[in-house]
Amino acid sequence: MKDRLSDIRMEPFVKYIVAGGLALVAGLWAAELAAFGTIAWVVGLALVVSGIAGLSVGIHSEIEY
Repeated sequence: MKDRLSDIRMEPFVKYIVAGGLALVAGLWAAELAAFGTIAWVVGLALVVSGIAGLSVGIHSEIEY
């Protein structure tokens, strides 16, 4: 029997939005829990920026002009 998960197909914009949202939430938590200026805080900041970028790409790809 074929695995059900292999049959699931997602639109590319959905992948960007989901990944961007997860990265944004993880980055905000990391930045909140870590002390300002530490490596963990910088990693959290990088996750926030990449999360915003992922959300932006996902949303922008669906906008019709």
